[in-house]
Amino acid sequence: MHYLSRVIAIAALVLSAAVATAQSATYDFEGGTDQGFGHKFGDDASEAFPIVNVGGSNRMQVLRNGDFQEAERTTNNPADAMYQAMLAASTNEAGYQITYDYYIDTAGWGAGAGSFLQVGTYVNTGTGYYAQNFGTPKEFELNSTQLTSGQVFSGTISQTFAQKGFDLPPGENFFRLGLIVTATAPPRPCTSTTSASAQFPSPPRWRC
Repeated sequence: MHYLSRVIAIAALVLSAAVATAQSATYDFEGGTDQGFGHKFGDDASEAFPIVNVGGSNRMQVLRNGDFQEAERTTNNPADAMYQAMLAASTNEAGYQITYDYYIDTAGWGAGAGSFLQVGTYVNTGTGYYAQNFGTPKEFELNSTQLTSGQVFSGTISQTFAQKGFDLPPGENFFRLGLIVTATAPPRPCTSTTSASAQFPSPPRWRC
C-alpha cells in the first residue's frame, strides 16, 4: 500500500529552445524507467517512480506525499542533455522553455478530495540559486468542484524560463529541475494508481 494523495498526471517534460539547433532535453519514459528522477533534493537512487501506460503513452507517476517539492532530476555531468540545456538557458532565459503534459483522473475521488490541487516547477543550482514558479496564477490548478467532478483533466504547460521568473546564474556546474505538487487533501493510504498519483506521460515529457 502506498501513501498517496490525489492524481496529477504529467505526461511530458521537455527542456528546449526556440531554435531547433539549440540544446534540448526530453524525458518520455518510453524505456520503462524514470530517466533519472528522484526525491526532492536527492539523486536518482533516492526514489524510483512507477512508469505506467495510459492511453498508449508512458507516464511517470509522482505519488504525492506532502513534500511540496515532489520529484526532480539533477545533473552535474557536462555530457548530460539536461546539463547542456540548463547551462544554455542560463544565458538566454527568454529563449528556453519548460514544457510538460499533465493528465489528472478524478474518478472516485468524491468526498475528501480537498479544495484545491496545484502544480508548479522549481530550479536550483550548485551555488545555491533557487527559484520556483508557484505564484498567482499557478501553472495549473483544480478547484473543489473540479476535484469532485469525476472527470479527466489533461493539457500542456509551456513557459519560458523568463516567464517563470527563473534567472539562472551563468557558468553553473550543477542543476536541479523539479515539480511542485500541493493540495488540501492530506496524503492517505491508497491502492489505486488511477486516483492517487501525478503522472508524466511520454512525448514530449520535460523540455528546457
